[in-house]
Amino acid sequence: MPEDSQNNDMASQSSEMLLARAYGLKSPDQARALYRDWAETYDIHLENGLGYIAPAQIAAMLDEALEDRAARILDVGCGTGLVGERLKALGFNSIDGLDFSPQMLAAAVDKDIYHELLESDLEGTLGIADAVYDAGISCGTFTHGHVGPGALNEIFRVLRSGAMFACTIHAHLWVDAGFAQHIVALEAAGIIIVENIVDKPYFEAAESDGKFCLMRKP
Repeated sequence: MPEDSQNNDMASQSSEMLLARAYGLKSPDQARALYRDWAETYDIHLENGLGYIAPAQIAAMLDEALEDRAARILDVGCGTGLVGERLKALGFNSIDGLDFSPQMLAAAVDKDIYHELLESDLEGTLGIADAVYDAGISCGTFTHGHVGPGALNEIFRVLRSGAMFACTIHAHLWVDAGFAQHIVALEAAGIIIVENIVDKPYFEAAESDGKFCLMRKP
């Protein structure tokens, strides 16, 4: 087997092993350990090894709903900046990133995408004042072993009236983890307005495994 082909096979296997580890997460502590180990190779494994298209898709979803390129956007669970890169390419120029992994944030710094990077845990209270951001976006945060639907309350607290929020929610958790029920309750309470929910795949040539959601703060 040629060396390049052998290297690609090894990279693909490594990517699949890390993804399987991600989908097996049971707690935020396990998630922290995973992203500590994964930060340096995260982009290569996801984009080159697995064909991760979710960041581009969720960025396009927000792009369609948000005309103001100067809007202040919070990238929730920004990781290494995969979504931020897409937003910057679309012309948005005021993006902050938030993540609970210092290693992932360190990788994001090198990309020079974000005005500010915040280390914070969505399972608690964010150190951000009320109604600061014109929009929010999140990709891959609402998945196995991460945060529950209650984090949506805190996210919408820091958004301004009329702000859009685009996010992915893993399909396996939509009902089982209570996201569907919580979103219905938030809408009934007048905290959010659901604009669109679409089933899409996270990866190329894969079946739809995510709910791609667009919500607005009244």
